[in-house]
Amino acid sequence: MSAAALLDRLGRPGDLRLGNARPAGVPRLSTGLPRLDVALGGGLPRGRLTELAGARSTGRTGLACVIAAAATRAGETIAWIDPENGLEPEAVANAGVLLTHTLWVRPRGERDALRAAELLIGAGGFGLVVLDLGSLQTAERGAPWPRLVQAAERTHSALLVVAAQRLAGACAALGLELHARHVHWSVGPGRLSLLAGIDAHLTIARSRIGPVGPALVVTQVCA
Repeated sequence: MSAAALLDRLGRPGDLRLGNARPAGVPRLSTGLPRLDVALGGGLPRGRLTELAGARSTGRTGLACVIAAAATRAGETIAWIDPENGLEPEAVANAGVLLTHTLWVRPRGERDALRAAELLIGAGGFGLVVLDLGSLQTAERGAPWPRLVQAAERTHSALLVVAAQRLAGACAALGLELHARHVHWSVGPGRLSLLAGIDAHLTIARSRIGPVGPALVVTQVCA
């Protein structure tokens, strides 16, 4: 058996490449942002784990909502796992997410959140599963990620892990990092300053399925 054929059988682990051999095309889930889709080669990879990392006030939850809205508008059923109970259904609906296509799960903590993600992805039927860890540091860094990736591969679900920092290591096929760049303010009633929007610098920090490094500015308008 040739080396290229052996790599194809093994699924081309890691970032290994041989000569001009190219991995098979990966199905994608549109992010709802055309420029980001182009940079990612079509959107989030299905059957893979994508990380979206950023500190507070960088717009990480807002960007996840944009992606979720695009998925539900395309007819996908999605799940959002929210151990910190930070999701506001009204705000999510205002962002365009169809709540009738959304399963909202509020586990009691980090361990239950990871277990819920594994169960939901393994059950199948979800085009997108958002695991929103917020500010949790996830002490169980090593153990759950390979199982989550295997479940996503079986069911072709796109798994999006949203956190303050990237946690999944080599198990992530795609790593996106957000950094706040500029905050827009408007004057409300009584000359109260209101948050109007955020310009965030988005970088492809890791990719096993395309180039790394392309960066773009994502503007999020706050309702």
